[in-house]
Order: sequence, then C-alpha cells, then structure tokens
Amino acid sequence: MTTLHRHIIPVCLILMLISSSWPVRGQDIEVTFRWLPTQGDGVVRAFLPGEFNGWGPNNASLIAPTAASLMTYDSNTDQWLYTARLRANQTYQYKIHLHYNASGQAYSWISDPLNDRINTNDNNNSVVTIGNPMVFQMARRRNAAGVITEVSAGVFGSEAITALTFELNGEPHDGMPYYDNGIFRYVLPEASACGLQFKLTAEDALGRVTSSEVGLTPPVVTDAKRPDGLQDGVTYTVQDPSRATLSLFAPGKCFVHVIGDFNDWLPGDAFLMKRDAAHADSAHWWLELDRLVPGTEYAFQYLVDGELRIADMFSEKILDPVHDAQITEATYPNLKPYPTGKTQGMVSVLQTNQPEYTWTSTDFTPPLQSELVIYELLVRDFVGAHDYATLIDTLDYLENLGVNAIELMPVAEFESNRNWGYQPQFYFAPDKAYGPARDLQRFVDAAHARGLAVILDVVYNHVDIPSPLVTLYGATDDNPWINIPPRHFYNVFFDLNHEHPYTKYWLDRANAYWLSKYRVDGFRFDLSKGITQRNTYSDPGAWGAYDPSRIALLTRMADHIWTVNPKAYVILEHFGGEREEKELSAYGRARGLPGMMVWNNLNHPYAEAVMGYHSGGRSDIARTYYGPDGRAWELPHVISYMESHDEQWLMYSMLRYGACDAAPAGGAACDDQQSTYNVRRLPVALDRLKMAGAFFFLLPGPRMLWQFGELGYGYGERGEQCLRPAACPSFAPSRTGPKPIRWDYRVDPLRIKLYHTWSALLALRRDHPVFRSTETRVVMQTAGPVKRVRLSHPTMEVEIIGNFGVRSEPNRTNLTTPPRFWYDYFSGDSLDVTGTTATTLQPGEFHVYTNKRLAPPPSGLITVSAEPPERIGAALVLEQNYPNPFTRATDIRFALPEPGPVRLEVFDVLGRRVAVLVDANNLPSQAHTVTFEPHHLPSGLYIYRLQAGGRVVARAMMHRP
Repeated sequence: MTTLHRHIIPVCLILMLISSSWPVRGQDIEVTFRWLPTQGDGVVRAFLPGEFNGWGPNNASLIAPTAASLMTYDSNTDQWLYTARLRANQTYQYKIHLHYNASGQAYSWISDPLNDRINTNDNNNSVVTIGNPMVFQMARRRNAAGVITEVSAGVFGSEAITALTFELNGEPHDGMPYYDNGIFRYVLPEASACGLQFKLTAEDALGRVTSSEVGLTPPVVTDAKRPDGLQDGVTYTVQDPSRATLSLFAPGKCFVHVIGDFNDWLPGDAFLMKRDAAHADSAHWWLELDRLVPGTEYAFQYLVDGELRIADMFSEKILDPVHDAQITEATYPNLKPYPTGKTQGMVSVLQTNQPEYTWTSTDFTPPLQSELVIYELLVRDFVGAHDYATLIDTLDYLENLGVNAIELMPVAEFESNRNWGYQPQFYFAPDKAYGPARDLQRFVDAAHARGLAVILDVVYNHVDIPSPLVTLYGATDDNPWINIPPRHFYNVFFDLNHEHPYTKYWLDRANAYWLSKYRVDGFRFDLSKGITQRNTYSDPGAWGAYDPSRIALLTRMADHIWTVNPKAYVILEHFGGEREEKELSAYGRARGLPGMMVWNNLNHPYAEAVMGYHSGGRSDIARTYYGPDGRAWELPHVISYMESHDEQWLMYSMLRYGACDAAPAGGAACDDQQSTYNVRRLPVALDRLKMAGAFFFLLPGPRMLWQFGELGYGYGERGEQCLRPAACPSFAPSRTGPKPIRWDYRVDPLRIKLYHTWSALLALRRDHPVFRSTETRVVMQTAGPVKRVRLSHPTMEVEIIGNFGVRSEPNRTNLTTPPRFWYDYFSGDSLDVTGTTATTLQPGEFHVYTNKRLAPPPSGLITVSAEPPERIGAALVLEQNYPNPFTRATDIRFALPEPGPVRLEVFDVLGRRVAVLVDANNLPSQAHTVTFEPHHLPSGLYIYRLQAGGRVVARAMMHRP
C-alpha cells in the first residue's frame, strides 16, 4: 500500500490577503494565510509548506520544528499566521502541516478545507491563483452547536479596494465597515441555523470588479417518512422503470437538493429532498425521481446546504472530471461524458432497467482454504491493455500454471487511473480504468468456469477525498466516520471510525454487494490491524497488543460476509500477535464456518536462501509450514508467500546481491572474481527459483505468489523491475509506479522452464494429498544451506532435499526401507536404498523423492547437474546475450581462460561494424559483463564477435523496437 501520510485534522483555514495599503513591489502582494485550530485537536505547531518556500522544506514528509514555513500563533485571535509575498496572476500549490508532539514525529499533512481547488494528481495539494483583484475563501464560521455565527473572506489586489458589498440570503449590505487589512469579517446579529447564502463583491481603484458566492437561501423542508424497503443510495422501482428513489443519510444538515441531467443541474424546489428524521442523529433525505427514460444513464449529485456537491457513496458508477478523459474508447466503450460546465467534483450515475448479467458458471465450488494457491495480480501491471477483457485472455495461462485462485489488487474507484488501488474513494463502483463493470463480471464468470476462485483486495482501514465519508462532514472532529487524529502511525489518508453504526452499515453493504453482484469468493482486508479505535497513535506499543475491540469489529464483519456466502474467504493482512491471529482464524469454525486467514510474510528468509546467505539461521524457512514444526499453529489458515506487492522480487535480490563461491560474503567483488558458481548470473538465479518453489509449493497450507514470479520477474534490463525504493536505482519507477509488463518472458527458454517447473510442482500438489492435507506429518530441517523436508501421509512418503549454498555440500539422505526403491520426481530415476546413502549436492541442486513411482514432468526442466560444473575460466566462453530479443539494452557475458588482449565488437547483417564494446590490451582471466545499448540503431539481427587468445567466437542477437 502507499505510504503517503496525509492525515486530516479539524481545521478552518482562511487566506488573509493584505490590501494595497501594504507596501507592494510591482505586482508582488503580501498574502497572509491563517489556520484556525479547533479546541482539543492536540496541535502544538502549524506550518504552511508550499511552492513558495520549498515545501517546508521537508525530509521524507517530516518538517523540522524550526523550519522556514513555521506559522506564528496569535493568542488574541486563536489563529496561526504565515505571510508570503506572492506574484499576481501566478498559481501556487500549498498545504498545511501540523505537529502533535514537540519532536514533530507525530504529524499530519492536510488540504485547505475552504479551498475547493485541489490538485488530485499531486497529493491533493491546495491550489490558489492570485487574481488581481480577487475575492477568495468565502468562509462561514460555525460555533460548537453547528450554527453560522459570522462570514468572512480574503480580498486583495494591487490597487486599493474602494467598494465592498455583500449579500446574505439576497439582502444587500455595505461591506466596507467590516473590511480591514485584506480581511472582510461580519458577525451575524443572529446565528443562522440552516445554511446561508453569502455573496461578496469588491471593486478596486481602477474600477475592476470581482465577486464570489457560496450557499443558497434556506428553503422550507418537508418532513416525511421514507417508503418501506428504501436503502440509502439508489433504489429502483421494479414495477416502473421510469422511477427511482434516492436516499442520503446526513444528520445535522439543513437541506439537500438533487441536481443532475434531469434538471439541468439546477436546484429547484421540485428537487428538494424530503427529510425523515425520527431522531436528531438519524436523518435520511429522500426523493423519488420520475419520468426517467428506462435504460438511460443519468448523472447526478447531492447539493447539501446549498454549497457542498457530493456523489452518492453507494453509487455503482462514478464520473471523474479529470481522469475520465484519459480512459480510451477501447478500454471503456461509450463511456458517458462528464457534465463539464454544469457542475464540479465527482458525479454519480443511475440507470433504471439495467440488463442483468447472465452467469454461465453457476455450480462453482471454491477450493478449500487449506488448499488455496493464490495468484496476486495488479491489472495495471499485468496486461498491456489494463482491462478486464484482456485479463480474461490470461486465464488459460494461469490455469495451466496450476493456481486455483486469483487475488485482484483493489478495483473499487480509486484516485486517478494508474493507482495501486489503496487510495479508495467510492467502494461500490468498479474503477472504469479497468473497463466496464460487466467485463469484471465476465472475468469472474470465466475464472469460475476454469475452477479459479476470485478474491478482492479491499481497503477498509482508510478512505480518501472526495469520498462523502470525508467530505460530507469535512476533515474535522465533528465527522463521525473518520478519526481525527488517526488511531495509528501506519495510517494514510483518512482513518475510518469502524465503531460508528453507520460505518458498519456501509461496510457490510459493500461486502454483500461484491459477493452478490460480482460473485467474488472472498476478500483480503488490507491493513486489518488498523481497524481499531484503540489510540495507538499516541501509544505505539498498543499497536501490536491483543485488542478485543479490533477482534469484535473483524468478527462482526466476517459474520455478515458469511450470511451472504458461508464459504467466502476472509483474509487479513494482520501481522498481529499469535494469540489474536489464532482467535481470528478459529472464529466461526465451531459453527461450521471456515474461519479467517492471515498473511505470512516469508520474503526475507526465502530471499536469503536463494541469495545464498545462511549464517545465524537467516535463511530458515520453517515458518512456511503452519504446523507444530513450523509456526506452532493448529489451523492451516496461514497464507505463506515468498513475494507480494509489498516485497522485493527474489530475482532482483539475487541478481543484485547474490553470493558466489569465490566470494561467499557477497559484495561488489563477487562479479569480479573467477567464480564457478555465481548467484548473480540469470541462469543460476532461475534454477534457484525452481528449488525455492519445491520448498514452497509442496508444503501443506495455503500459498500465494505474486504476478510474474513464475517467470523470474525482477531486475530487468536497467533495473526497472524494482520494488523497494531504498534498494532501487534512481531511474527505476517509484514503488507504486507502473512496472514493465513482460509477457515476452514466455518465449525465453530459460524463463519458461521456470514456469513449467512451478507448474509441475503445483500439479504434484494438486494430485497428491500428501502435499496439501492437514493430516500430513511434516518434519523440517531448514536452517542451513542444505535444507530437508520430510512429508508423511497414509498415501505417500516424500523427501525434499536442496542445496541453497554456493558450494557443493555433503548430504546424507534419510531415505529408509521399506520400500527399497525411491523415485526422483523430475528425472524419473529410481534410487536403490539399502540403508543411509551418502551423496553430494551441487549448489542449486534439489530433488523431490517419493516412495511411489509417479509420472515425471517433461524432461530438461532441471538444468543443475549432479556432476561438478566446469569452471568458467577453463576455456574461452561467450554466452548468449540476455535478454534476447532486447529493446533498450542487453548484457553480454564472456570469460577468459587466461589474461590477454580482448576485442568485442558488434556487426549488422551486412557485416558493417556498429559498435566496439571492448578493446583492451590485457584483461584478467575471469568472467566479464558488458552492456550493449543500441541507441538509435534500427531493429533487426546483429552479430557480436569476441576475439581473445588467438580465438574468435561469435553469436547472434535480436534488437526489437
């Protein structure tokens, strides 16, 4: 998930703009920003980072207590002030940064809540253009009871303001008596309980006039009970497809209009919603629409108190004023255009008489939890078209691999079109960047037809604007649905209050919606440990402690999910204490329900193992098994994984940091030594992934792999396949940025052997219960370089042996009689055992022995021989370039039997030399790697030629555009 910290706290920010009575330099104007704190918000200092002061400056989101952007607190007016000299007609981005403790380690970044100009493409920065003259930030201040007590605005320009008039509910007043030092401020004689229309018009000494307006004159609201059976959101009238009824839960609001295509976006009396308020804290606003054309899409919004335009939080389709224009016709045919010029902000869509999807796979039975093999993927980075329709075409590939479930990273409407999905906004609307909702249904249907379950990654810990969960009540302590400040340090965006009854209602409806309309088979809850109201933000030690309230929230959600689908998967990214995770996993099993599952991150030990580092047990992979010899769990509810979207690829770790026999401690010297065995060589790394797969997929318990792991994804031509920022080259994409989509790896003979090896292992797991049964007895010896796993089941005995070191290792197999013969699964060879057999394992060599003869997979998958490999320095060696074919760059590796002069050249097919890569008088006798970048050379076939020691060796390579 993303790690941008942008917690929102109670604010009322007004931009105080000083008039021309202050000194100006040309068109530069002094602008004073104000931030008005709310009682009890815990803020100890405030900053105004922006483009005009180097954004703080900040270091990894932290701002020093004495930074230049520090605001000054005025105790007389209870406000924080910051003055900057800004240029008229210039646009600036800015934000507010707040410290909650003396060190500034507890902090928040917030947008200006009174400035509706927000750059959603850039961390929701507030945006202001300095007009000349300008009326800005129309503010209506409310007291603790929520009634309006004063109105104010900033007014500025390069010339003196000579006239100010303001209107309240259409009644004009002279504003000059209430204008001082750039601020207009008027205290109402009587507080306004329900809305207020406020308009301010300014004229400067040059006769230039500007104005701004907010709010509507409060209308008379009709109180009426909602029709029976009405849910919040859109309820369609089945008997009459020309009608639909809208319902909005909004206690404390004064009036609500519905605006949309059906009334040209004008809030007339006919579209004033009725109020059903049996209790003050339970007000529903509702309105029946009629004369709708069946099957026609209508865009609409709620206009709350005459000022706030919001989409429906239960909307199944959202129109975005910015990002919809970037969605192609191929991805989403006939996408309804945004009503540009009619409104602003996110817009909901309703459609009566929608055609129902006809499901073809109606008898699908999801795999048992203990037998799950989940393929986690991000649609954006998995298929070039970035859509569900193309994703359907990959199902044969995934089925042949042998997985039985697909986990989609979040697909509910998120910010922009190229997001990981962990910045959710509308939870009932599939994001249009991946195509129409019907294509998502088609994908689930097609997956079920192949026996593949579909699991959705969902984000219920937090939410982001413009979700009505935030915007309806704002980023203040008065918002019942978000926590201000957040309850834990790991929060991003807006922390949700899961103990509020309406949050529970909304969330339970969201889960039921995806289970019913899209027939998904379950959910993975992102950051489930953050679903708590315990304040761990100020007490980090409580974050991982046993939390009964968190357990109650999660079990309540699970219960509701299982009322819709008793077999649904509930997977938690929890990483909590074992007591809490065991309790969550066991919950419901006594009632015949499946219980919840938890993630088990094994990236570190598997990475250490395949890289070749084993000291101190750092490569011990024992936790990959859930049982007594592993993590001391009683239930097979621990989903283990070597890689996930949050972890570095194993291939990247090997190619950059892998060990070798000549320099077992690793480091840069490893590539420069004359090594027999070097993990940083791609063929070696691919072989070691095969071995890791044997020690991963053949252990009982649910498993998960991350997209393209089966093809050895990671590193890339120029390091662009890198996930962890601290370990990535500067030119690599950001952690959440788009990654190269490498389906061309399927034609690479070395990588496709890895795919077929993992496929063979998964077939073995699928066909034989010893590899997946809860009855299997597992004994593991996995701390050192030679790792062993013994599996015992009434149907079969299995021994898995592998050398994860970088040198040959002595090995004594534990195969005993009876029976006399054991069988090597990959080679099909039989092993005559009359006792304990002494063997030698080459680095990277592994075996899967069974006491029953099984049909072996295709030959040639395992390329590590039991014979000692030839040292690369024994002869002149010119390896095939990699990758081949290539686009931007390719690596050419060669080894010299003795030092001497070397020349490496590249020729085109006409024999013309196009590059000299090496021209040296005396190179050492070791392995060398050279990178060839074709730059502006045309695509086609090229020959690279190595001349050394009186010998010439040549190979061909293919450059693609």
